[in-house]
Amino acid sequence: MQMRRQLMSILVMALVANMFLPPCLSGGTGEEQGQDIWTEGRSEGPRHGPRPGPRRFKLTDEETDQVIKDLKDRDPAMAKELTALRKKDPEQFRAELRKHAHAELARVFRERAETWRRKIQAEFIGWLQENYRTEAEELSRLKEENPGLYWKKFDLLRRKYWPIFEEEKRNPELAQVLKEDLELRERRDELLRRMKAAENEKTKKQLAAQLEQVVSRRFDLIVQRKQIAYERLLKWLDELKNRIKQSRAEIAEWKDEDFKAENVRKRLKDLTEGMPKFRWD
Repeated sequence: MQMRRQLMSILVMALVANMFLPPCLSGGTGEEQGQDIWTEGRSEGPRHGPRPGPRRFKLTDEETDQVIKDLKDRDPAMAKELTALRKKDPEQFRAELRKHAHAELARVFRERAETWRRKIQAEFIGWLQENYRTEAEELSRLKEENPGLYWKKFDLLRRKYWPIFEEEKRNPELAQVLKEDLELRERRDELLRRMKAAENEKTKKQLAAQLEQVVSRRFDLIVQRKQIAYERLLKWLDELKNRIKQSRAEIAEWKDEDFKAENVRKRLKDLTEGMPKFRWD
């Protein structure tokens, strides 16, 4: 059970990191950190494209209803006040809800995290069955025979295969490169063990020749990873240029005095008569 909680924490932290870390912190080429090109298990380049900013935690209507219901058990007066505010001023309602329902909102986030954990775990196990059937079947047997060992084995497989699993959803070409590179690293380690155990020079030379082929192929894959990363960066750069162009045009439009006057008029009407239409925040 402790292992399971630890695993959930790791997965949740990974989710939060993906949501909030800027691109420059979510992955790197490695050279700027003093690593050489042979660093194990490293993906090239940032892992995500440019983002406009952190994602806001938004509640569904069903989740909002549940938060109000839970808050009513703890503080009926506040729940009643917020229910009235929800209809009168939705923006202010959300602000007050964040202020007065910390525990209830935290519970919603935990439930979301648990749902996400179960979903991603099932996806990962399904992916293992398709790509590494032997290890997936061994994991399945452990689930029934030894649950404690199951979670340890699951964590080991996650550490080994998770980068490939994630990349396959974003970039199947890169996933195939990472998969082959993993196989070559395992082959390299096997050859090194056999070379150390070899008792005659002829066998050592044969193994050394095989090792050279493996290392040569790994070098080709590293170059291929860099090429994929380069092409991805070019694509992100084009997207960023388009966003800059759109932002410049939007700013120019919003600086127009007639546009300002019209939206101020609409905002005043919304505040006094109905729902806001212009995005002020």
